Amino acid sequence: MLINLEGIDGCGKSTQTILLQKKLEELGENTVVLKEPTNEPHGQKLWDVLHGKRKATNEEILEFFILDRKQHVDEKIQPALDNGTVVLMDRYYYSSMAYQVAGGLDVEYIRNKHDFAPNPDIVLIFDLPVSTALERVRGHSEADEFEKEEHLKKVREAYLNLESDPLVRIVDSVRTPEEIFEEVWKLVSEVRNE
Repeated sequence: MLINLEGIDGCGKSTQTILLQKKLEELGENTVVLKEPTNEPHGQKLWDVLHGKRKATNEEILEFFILDRKQHVDEKIQPALDNGTVVLMDRYYYSSMAYQVAGGLDVEYIRNKHDFAPNPDIVLIFDLPVSTALERVRGHSEADEFEKEEHLKKVREAYLNLESDPLVRIVDSVRTPEEIFEEVWKLVSEVRNE
């Protein structure tokens, strides 16, 4: 099973990933948490862009993501799935379908470039107002250029526009982690039992 956790920075997805992994392992599932971008060479280029050490167009950023993701799929994601492991993706190609769309690229163009990537069984998008997310982020890291409010509003809108995708579930994240997890577990359980 491949579970994709998404949302703007500060939405609480990392907390939910930890809670979900713990719950699945209590039920005897082998799980692995994988993050994107990775620390591989193409992922490192992305981190440099994200931290302002390197300039890149939106199209170049997407290409770095695709190269990083192809390597990630080949070396980590697909082998884990083939092994019967539940893969929890802290960001995946749905991130590109939000962040790169916010930068002006077409969502279907991005989706079509990911035909090599296994589809998730479910995509959980943790949604909350940008102002709330920024308050949280400012609390635990320095804001970089991707955390500017106007840009994040576009990213949030792009995520919400994915709601018609049959794999996507929008999760209201202006609640306590426990309340959010209750809904997360209900949604994941529905997919597990299909």
